[in-house]
Amino acid sequence: MPILQRNDFHTYFEECGSGEALVLVCGISADLQAWRFVLPELSKHFRVITFDNRGAGRSSAPDEPYTIEQMASDLLALLDHLQISSTNLLGWSMGGLIAQSLALSQPERIKHLVLLGSFAAPDGMLKNAISNWVNIRLSNMAYEQVVRHVARLVYSPVLANNEVTYEGFIQAMVKNPYRQPVHGFVRQAGALIRYTQPERLSNLRLPVSVLVGEYDQLAPPYLSEQLAAVFPKAKLQVLPGAHSGFVEYPAQYADAVTNALCRQGAHDA
Repeated sequence: MPILQRNDFHTYFEECGSGEALVLVCGISADLQAWRFVLPELSKHFRVITFDNRGAGRSSAPDEPYTIEQMASDLLALLDHLQISSTNLLGWSMGGLIAQSLALSQPERIKHLVLLGSFAAPDGMLKNAISNWVNIRLSNMAYEQVVRHVARLVYSPVLANNEVTYEGFIQAMVKNPYRQPVHGFVRQAGALIRYTQPERLSNLRLPVSVLVGEYDQLAPPYLSEQLAAVFPKAKLQVLPGAHSGFVEYPAQYADAVTNALCRQGAHDA
């Protein structure tokens, strides 16, 4: 089993494909299974590494305060373990904060930063959405009803209007054998809500691509617009779908990521 063990903490990871490294960083509550639809296409072009953040999936979930910087350190330890000196890095939602944090502390380790459905820091609307989500997880609401609440935030109207397909996604989430523990979600949420934008973020001189789903309700496109404005020459692309658009439209999102990274590679050459 691919696990990085550090003292009493472990990080679960998987990899597939070959070529330049591309590390995918999950958003809040998600485990690496979220990437299963885009992996077949991305792995044709890259050595793709996926992993579970602390508090989710098959990684350790200590019931203690987390920080975004701490989760970025977990990612750095994984890169060291895999002997990856420099990588393309894609961060989705909260994973975008983790990716930005690593890029700030270790810019030489990042070739290209792709930020998907993310933000420079949570604004009031996003904090409220996460706080409400926390309250629901802490309530006595049945887990399937929690999933249905979350689905409304992360999937698009197009998917919701396809009842059979939508129900299939709901049941897949309900039956996830690696369901996140409540305390793991609460600890991740705390790290996200407390995070503030570093003043030096605008000084980061890396190739940056910003992607967002047009119907994203959890992290609306205006947050991606603000994020793209932070970075010199950042490229912003609006794609179909919502917060989990890469689940609904895996081919389009895989193409967008691949094209962004290949364009940069051609430019560097």
